[in-house]
Amino acid sequence: MSERPDLAVYGAGVWGSALAVAWAQAGRSVVLWGHTPVKMAEMAATRRHPRLNGVELPAGLRPVSDPAEAFQAETWVSCMTTQASPEAWRSLKAQLDAAGGSLPDLLLHSSKGILAESHQRLSEALEPLLGLPVGVMSGPTFADEVAQGLPSALVLALPAAISDARALELQRLLATERLRVYLSRDVVGAELCGALKNVLAIAAGLVETLGLGHNARAALITRGLAEMARLVAALGGSPDTVMGLAGMGDLLLTATGPQSRNRRCGAYLAEGKTLAEASELMGGQVIEGASTTRAALWLGKAAGVDLPITEEVGRLLDGADPKEAVARLMGRSLKSE
Repeated sequence: MSERPDLAVYGAGVWGSALAVAWAQAGRSVVLWGHTPVKMAEMAATRRHPRLNGVELPAGLRPVSDPAEAFQAETWVSCMTTQASPEAWRSLKAQLDAAGGSLPDLLLHSSKGILAESHQRLSEALEPLLGLPVGVMSGPTFADEVAQGLPSALVLALPAAISDARALELQRLLATERLRVYLSRDVVGAELCGALKNVLAIAAGLVETLGLGHNARAALITRGLAEMARLVAALGGSPDTVMGLAGMGDLLLTATGPQSRNRRCGAYLAEGKTLAEASELMGGQVIEGASTTRAALWLGKAAGVDLPITEEVGRLLDGADPKEAVARLMGRSLKSE
């Protein structure tokens, strides 16, 4: 491994680890930081992640629990859950300052959600906290397939503060033969699409489990995309993003793919399970769509945007009858598409 790693991935969950594996397989030197020393030591010893079955960690990937090792990398990618990220980065920044270290020219994140308390996108919260530009990587990707080297594609959305030359440099660094990376300047749209598709996937799981048919699921996904587009446009994002990988692509995958936690959550809710019970059945995994729902509704109300599917997901999370939620959606007043 080179003296200064190419990349530091912060967050050793299944997604951060999958990205780290993909980049290390492509010859990048990668430090993977996780906050649990025992887990990181076990990964370093076994060269395995407990939830990436059968995938060996490449030689160029170094799992660590000491952030000082990650601080040395040239490019940083945050892969922690949305709700935990601000506090985690507050702590990491304090450790960096205490060590006399310096920040890179930007932070990239790949978290998909809206902060529950502040209703901010993650870049809105992290930029003032860290004092540097924040971009986002998003798109239709399941972690296990990325780690296995199956063909995948992501959008790399960068803020205006990052030059075109640096953007191209980052694109070359993050793209591999099996992971295609497309450039964008729409951070707002990419973050909102990544968050809202999780809410809509909960609704898709509901429709599927209630046995309402493929017609109903297709209608839900299509109208969900329109709902997403309205909020993205109202908050300054681009329609192109909604119709691209970060929007339509990610929604299609998450609303139909068997690995989707949010779709599975909707399925459990349709069976009468509570959110807590659904999470327990999925091994305690974080269901980003659940925490995002309230924040999305707040943003919609503030922007004057109608979000009927999101409203029903909110009721569902509060324990409303699943069949009544569907009836309310079908009983809405008729209108033009």
